[in-house]
Amino acid sequence: MGIPTAHALIPEEIEYFKTEGYLVCDSIFTANELVEYGHAYDACLEKLRQEQALKNIRRGQLDDGTPTEVYQIRCAHLLQARFATLIRDPRLLDKVESTIGPALRLILCQGLYKPPHTGGEIAWHQDDYYFRVGKDNAVVSCWMAFDDATIDNGCMWVLPGAHDRLREHERLESGYAMTNVDEKRAVPIELKAGQIMLHHGAMPHRTLTNTTDGERRALAIHYMDATAPLLGDNRENEPPENTPIVRGRAVL
Repeated sequence: MGIPTAHALIPEEIEYFKTEGYLVCDSIFTANELVEYGHAYDACLEKLRQEQALKNIRRGQLDDGTPTEVYQIRCAHLLQARFATLIRDPRLLDKVESTIGPALRLILCQGLYKPPHTGGEIAWHQDDYYFRVGKDNAVVSCWMAFDDATIDNGCMWVLPGAHDRLREHERLESGYAMTNVDEKRAVPIELKAGQIMLHHGAMPHRTLTNTTDGERRALAIHYMDATAPLLGDNRENEPPENTPIVRGRAVL
């Protein structure tokens, strides 16, 4: 991976990530930064609401028939300068570099917002199934909580060690979902506000409903090895500002 960087993962963390497919990191941000990121997140939501561009990407319903919502802030780094800085923060990129190397491209920076009581479920899936990057072990996602993420409000669940290959998915109204999932292996990843979970692009993961009185704000920043081509989901046609090189350079 080259010369160790200031905030790089230690060897034991790298080995855990390789074996289990995910890693929970302590917060790398100050309390003031977290407040500022929270304000930026809320400003994104408000801007999209005003523009009638806030999309419910996982429509569903609770057992009593109440509609559920998961709202996406797509390309958050283009909506708020705070997030344009965040995707390039060396405290974050040093950790990502430890997993996929020194040339880093952003694939997608998206807020995933679950409102109180009606925040919906995102079914089991693998990010690599969407991104289809043309190189093995080339994608890592950073899932950052802006509120404490708990079992009750929709924290991430993973299948440790199940990142060895792409699994079968079915097409949903919006997105994809894995089929034949062995949920006995599932582990919930509860995070404090500001904590980050890194996970491999092939790590199966899901989030469940938000049944609490509070909102669940999370930001998913997906990175790839910039020397690999984007193959799937028409992402190779994304405008360059959507998928910038954030460290090193691409190999053409």
